[in-house]
Amino acid sequence: MDKLREDWNELKRAALMSPEHLRTLAFSGNVRSLPLRSLQWRMYLDLLPIESFGQGGDDDDECRRVWGPAVEKERRSYEALRQAYVVDPNASAAAGADWRRLHPLSLDEDSPWTQYHRDQELRTTIAQDVGRTFPEQAYFRAPRVRRLMGDILFVYARMHSALGYRQGMHELLGPLLMLVDGDSVDAQADPWFLGSVVARGFVEHDAFALFDRLMRMCAAWYQTPGGFASPPLRPARRRHQNQPDDGAAAIEATRARAPIVAQCYGLLEKLETVDPRLAAHLRALDIEPQLFGIRWYRLLFSREFARLDDVVVLWGMLFADPAGGALRLADWVGVVLLLASRRRLLAGDYADALGTLLHLPPLPSPAQDSLDRTPALPNAPIPPNQQHTPGDTLAPTPRLPFAGVSQPGVLPVQRLALQAAYLRSHPSAEAARLIASQYEVWEDDAWDVIDATEAPRRQELLQQRNGLADSDATHSHEEPPSPPRARASPIGRASNATMMAGGGTLVASAPVAVSWQGRKMYTSTILQHRRTSGSTPSSPLMAARKKKAGGV
Repeated sequence: MDKLREDWNELKRAALMSPEHLRTLAFSGNVRSLPLRSLQWRMYLDLLPIESFGQGGDDDDECRRVWGPAVEKERRSYEALRQAYVVDPNASAAAGADWRRLHPLSLDEDSPWTQYHRDQELRTTIAQDVGRTFPEQAYFRAPRVRRLMGDILFVYARMHSALGYRQGMHELLGPLLMLVDGDSVDAQADPWFLGSVVARGFVEHDAFALFDRLMRMCAAWYQTPGGFASPPLRPARRRHQNQPDDGAAAIEATRARAPIVAQCYGLLEKLETVDPRLAAHLRALDIEPQLFGIRWYRLLFSREFARLDDVVVLWGMLFADPAGGALRLADWVGVVLLLASRRRLLAGDYADALGTLLHLPPLPSPAQDSLDRTPALPNAPIPPNQQHTPGDTLAPTPRLPFAGVSQPGVLPVQRLALQAAYLRSHPSAEAARLIASQYEVWEDDAWDVIDATEAPRRQELLQQRNGLADSDATHSHEEPPSPPRARASPIGRASNATMMAGGGTLVASAPVAVSWQGRKMYTSTILQHRRTSGSTPSSPLMAARKKKAGGV
């Protein structure tokens, strides 16, 4: 309990005992070291009135007065749901009801066994997904955690029978439960008010309250007007480029089928506002935004980052957004993710661009010299629709530290959210070019670092391979032109040091990105060599092996 008091006092000092500053805290500084993150999220999502934070002085009288009843209300509500939806058919049989209706094989719709069998099918479906939740994290492999997740998802599905359980909900619940469980304490040792707010005996209740509040904002992304099944990923593609399509009519029909598809097209419209060229390129490639957007929205970008810590940091900023409210920043986060891969998307064909969107490269972590050369985002003024008049009693909307994008000590996901917030306040082509140029600087520097690191090893490898070739071997010393270097990201690149058209001494060349232009250029060179010589070019290593074996 002493640790809880220390964490609480540290959080108040960091937030300056101000609810407004508490929201901006998620966008600046070392957020991973901030304590009681689940408590912050409960305030961001209005489970605990954030206006009470910092009020009442050191005794926290206001929090004690307001938070206690709010927490008790949510816990009583969940306990009532558990009792209503967790059916025990044997209890009804013991009560002496009609034995025919209570038989386990009864087909009566009113039989408790009928509902029990349906519940078991639902629990089986949930258990399959729960077992796949963040498998790299040991926390989610614990039987207790899987049981808690299964119970919470089951109660939610029964509570919202029209929606039910949908795949992806388990990945929204996982981080919530992990933080609530991590912040919990044994409340019996100390009657302090905050101990009861984060009591370990009510982890399941508190995690359900957070999940239910989050799903109020996300439920539409799992719905369709004609039912609640998942919408089709995309309309059928045209088999020929000259085949006419209905264009806008097809888009409107797709939007009408599913709100999530309309959300994805809204993302594309925002992109078109700030970067018409990239949006037109995606349309020309016939890449519908729901192909990648459904996963982005339904899972809140949790699949786009390799580290769960980064997901938690991003979610904290999405919940705390002081200007737009919880999850209002999600659209612009998606736009910035597209701008971050802009060069790669513009350089790719359908397969390359779609592969990039489904497997985004990691966000760069620029070094100090890169940050020094990064175009800075100025601290933007508050948009007119968010400004307050002098006579307004509401506190002014706090400004976000946009300049932190080019400062050290800021996490990549924090830069992403700050860029998204800046683009929302300045939805212009100039702002989009500024953000895209930041990623270009960071990625170019990442290439230079990789090139300098790998150059000695690459040269050593080339010398070893050259030694295997006989000096009197006759080779065609002609080398095909190197594919253009698509410096969109150091991820997915390959070395063209061994890419030769006809053997001979290897010539070191710079590493290249595997792009569609490079593959087409190299393939055309190979085909031309086959037409002229009737054979496929071989490497010097293969030529040496053939000669040693007595081959031609």
